[in-house]
Amino acid sequence: MIQRIQSLWLLLCALCATLVLMVPVFTGPDADGFIKVFSIRENLLLLLIVTLSIAMPFINIFLFKNRRMQKILIINNMILALLTVVVEYFSIDAFKQQFGIAQGTWEISATLPFFIILFLVFAFRGIRKDEKLLSEADRLR
Repeated sequence: MIQRIQSLWLLLCALCATLVLMVPVFTGPDADGFIKVFSIRENLLLLLIVTLSIAMPFINIFLFKNRRMQKILIINNMILALLTVVVEYFSIDAFKQQFGIAQGTWEISATLPFFIILFLVFAFRGIRKDEKLLSEADRLR
């Protein structure tokens, strides 16, 4: 059902993933003094991972009758969020070497995958509460 609390957490997760896609991850001056910006859209692997992270919560909301599949998708989405952090780190390291950037700043978009994981944990807990509620209702019959 769309009015469940885990649907809200999943929507927030998709919103954070969309922000990761739109906002730059890293900025820094190159050897010539020009500011270079690294965005998720510049790396094909990161673009694919984040696009999946956006799509999965929307798919998950409409699988309300199959709570087991919902939990599997949430765990997979958590893995994708962790993978986003790892690939971001190595991509930015390569970006810094490519342009000779010695020092730069990580933007807010670099921390958003951790919020995605947090929202997914809350959604997982909501699904477990639904399962407990249904098992208690079955016991009463």
